[in-house]
Amino acid sequence: MFWADKIAGELKKRKFPLEWVDDMKTPSGRIHIGSLRGVVIHDLIYKSLMEIGVKAKYTYIFDDHDPMDALPVYLPKEKFEQYLGMPLFKVPSPEKGFKNYAEYYALEFKDVFNKIGCNPEILWSTDLYLSGKMNPLIKECLDKADKIRKIYEELYKKKIPKDWYPFQVYCPNCGKVSTTKVYNWDGEKVSFTCEINTVDYTKGCGFKGEISPFSDRNGIVGKLPWKVEWSAKWKVLGITVEGAGKDHMSKGGSHDLTSLICKKVINYPVPYSLPYEFFLIGGAKMSSSKGRGSSASEMLEILPPEILRFLMVKTKINQTIDFDPSGDTIPRLFDEYQEVGFSNEPDKKRIFELSQVTDEVKKLPKIKFMQLVQWIQAPNMQSQLAKEEAEEWIPYARRWIEAFAPEENRFIPKIEIPESSKNLSSEQKKFLAKILEELGRDWAPEDLQEKLYIWAKELNLPSHKAFAAIYLSLFGKNYGPKAGWIILDNKDFIKKRFKEVQ
Repeated sequence: MFWADKIAGELKKRKFPLEWVDDMKTPSGRIHIGSLRGVVIHDLIYKSLMEIGVKAKYTYIFDDHDPMDALPVYLPKEKFEQYLGMPLFKVPSPEKGFKNYAEYYALEFKDVFNKIGCNPEILWSTDLYLSGKMNPLIKECLDKADKIRKIYEELYKKKIPKDWYPFQVYCPNCGKVSTTKVYNWDGEKVSFTCEINTVDYTKGCGFKGEISPFSDRNGIVGKLPWKVEWSAKWKVLGITVEGAGKDHMSKGGSHDLTSLICKKVINYPVPYSLPYEFFLIGGAKMSSSKGRGSSASEMLEILPPEILRFLMVKTKINQTIDFDPSGDTIPRLFDEYQEVGFSNEPDKKRIFELSQVTDEVKKLPKIKFMQLVQWIQAPNMQSQLAKEEAEEWIPYARRWIEAFAPEENRFIPKIEIPESSKNLSSEQKKFLAKILEELGRDWAPEDLQEKLYIWAKELNLPSHKAFAAIYLSLFGKNYGPKAGWIILDNKDFIKKRFKEVQ
């Protein structure tokens, strides 16, 4: 049974009136492909629940109020450095047409996961605070700050100062949140200071004051620290299912702390947890702000939406995805998608079904990806490609050739005669001479292709050696795209090259 179906079956036994599936992300920069895995995992659980008749809801929260704590390498330092330490919704967008920095990167990511068939309801953390829904939880956490301190101390084995409170004020003077520290709560207001040297990436302004911690439609005053806030959001919304990457789910990690706050502070049942492994690019974990790894939006330039989704669907949640676009990774992924698509095995059919991004299943090309790679490098193959129903994969094959293909998969005629062609046998040279003799006729590519086999046979030359003579003369390789089409594309060049080789 597919893993998501199994989990949905377990959840159905709980007989909850609503299973609320949720995921979340801070849009601190271009959101990397690793975060897309969580979106798909939660989407699979949600859809499996719906299929078996469980009432379910799927939301995705963008934490647009978290501070900018690092400057992405692709943004100009002189323009954005001044906003370090400020909440993301107060940082201007890198491009016009968006409310702020957070919205710009959040909507870019949303566009990607919509295209791969994930359509959760979008929630914004700022809206949760502006609505006033978070205020009861803020009060409860401040009132029970001693319990939260104790949880931190027991989990992390370190002393927490008695003047630490689980709330971060947006400094009314400089607008920063990373630098503020709340040191007192009297039941109505918090006392705070904007500390000058509390973090190493920005300076506070030294402002001190008192303020009510409760936000409303007039504005946001501040926020709970994210590990505390995580549990508060679960309770405010009624979330019942939420997973996270294994770094958050490891022993002593953020999920452990959040779970303890649920149990010991806010009295809310911990949602069904879904720990999942990382998505790596060439063995490396990625960071949105540091620009490491491939962004989710860039991946849609490399892979069709259904194959990008397939990459996530086919891999069990407890297995790492290590995707390296170089080498044969992409060709093998396309081939595997075809294999699953043509299979009648129940498990493979289910994976293929869940990999689709729309109700209409696209026809699968009849040729393998590497054959497509060869054909698109041969001219005048459009009609043949149409027969193979491969048109939709052509842009991705071209992208792979241009950006990732090893040299042995590139078929561009050499300007100079390849050294390897100097070792052709006399029979191979006679074969080239025969081609030259016949080039004056008006050939159709498929007819010439057939004749090449006949001429090789007439010369008692094995076909693989005959075609190697063509490819070695042009590319310096003993293999290549369909020779008949290549030869007819540029007769003048072919005549000159074959004469030179002889």
